[in-house]
Amino acid sequence: MTTKDHRRELRLSSRDDDLIIEAAGIVGVSVSQFLLDRAVSDAEGIVEAHRTVLLHGSAYDRFLAALDAPAEPVGPLVAQLRKARSLKHVD
Repeated sequence: MTTKDHRRELRLSSRDDDLIIEAAGIVGVSVSQFLLDRAVSDAEGIVEAHRTVLLHGSAYDRFLAALDAPAEPVGPLVAQLRKARSLKHVD
């Protein structure tokens, strides 16, 4: 069991509070547990959606081909690097 050693505070309207209290009662958990369960579930979904890229069909094949292809130098960037002065270490 994870130790609960952090606290968050929340401001909400009385209408929202009443609704949350009723919903927690319906599922048979405390308001704190209800809020925590829903927040963690939503957070997991949001983070997973942010970390995951879904590609279908030919888009997936093109993505893999681009990853496997050799890198091509970007002309203006290469030119700028060639013009750059070398750095000197100064004590």
